Amino acid sequence: MNQDRRRQAEDFLQPDERLIAVCACEPGPGVPSPPEDLLAPPEPAALGRRIEEKLPRPLQQFFKARAHDERRDDPAADRRPDPADGPGMEGGWQSAAGRFLIGRANARGAATDVLVVTDRRWFGLTDVSPLWQSTPTMKQFWEVPRSAVTVVRANATGLHQKGRMHIEFADLSWVAVVAQTPAEAPAFAAAAARYR
Repeated sequence: MNQDRRRQAEDFLQPDERLIAVCACEPGPGVPSPPEDLLAPPEPAALGRRIEEKLPRPLQQFFKARAHDERRDDPAADRRPDPADGPGMEGGWQSAAGRFLIGRANARGAATDVLVVTDRRWFGLTDVSPLWQSTPTMKQFWEVPRSAVTVVRANATGLHQKGRMHIEFADLSWVAVVAQTPAEAPAFAAAAARYR
């Protein structure tokens, strides 16, 4: 387990909660982006708000109408799935897999997330720090009890993706993620299964 990722996860542990496994990952190819109407509007950056307040009202309205959507800069959103890798998600937006992706998109963090398994729950973290900040600022974007995730399958169905995992939920939905370091995927899946 990467020590930096482990330290980031430890900051979010509850009292007497035990960390089991951590894995840096990103959504796999074929994972859809949530529809705009399910997402919260982005919060403008502090500097952007200060500049916008100084502009005349017509310019403020113009810039609000043409607001830049940071999610479009996410390289994971532009990837095209290889048909050999199969789909990236099963279940609708109201499913556990859908809520995972909506929470991730609403956080508007880095392309790579940190999945965490403890003795009580699963949760996801993302780095929401500005690009010029060297120290990551982690934000929790998702949390479910241990019983909500039934299994994690490492190297599931992907022919070309080393490190691909399927996170399967109790409502029979699932989502594909790819470990940043492919060798960590089997160990992460095994550790998560051992403490079910």
